[in-house]
Amino acid sequence: MTILPSRYTIELFRPGGAGVEAIIDRDDLFNFARALYHRAVMKHPGRLVMLCERARILARSDRPETMRL
Repeated sequence: MTILPSRYTIELFRPGGAGVEAIIDRDDLFNFARALYHRAVMKHPGRLVMLCERARILARSDRPETMRL
């Protein structure tokens, strides 16, 4: 059985933005992924958190204009 990767990932970067520290969460539904992203940003203030759709970056916590999803 093959498990396909989730469409959306929420990634937490190391302090200073030097590489991904962890993939915090994954989901296939945009609305859930968006809620998980906002929760991660609140849980990790001052850290770079990204919401990605596979290789495409949808939102970055260091760019507030992208957080209006």
